[in-house]
Amino acid sequence: MEGMMSAEDMASLQTLTGQDFDTAWATMMIAHHEGAIAQAQTVKASGSNPDVLVLADQIIAAQQAEIDQMTAFLAG
Repeated sequence: MEGMMSAEDMASLQTLTGQDFDTAWATMMIAHHEGAIAQAQTVKASGSNPDVLVLADQIIAAQQAEIDQMTAFLAG
């Protein structure tokens, strides 16, 4: 599934500390959130349940806001 971390990704995080950990974690979480947005966009394109479509919009907005925060963190 798009945006899911592999076992290798998770193992690599366990070897890191400090700023290296923070940077790797934020980078992986951005990809994870982008996957959630892609899934929600698929729901919006193919779904019909009004409640589900509202939820998809909420997921897109929340995940994008968190991506923006993590991107700002990475930018320093």
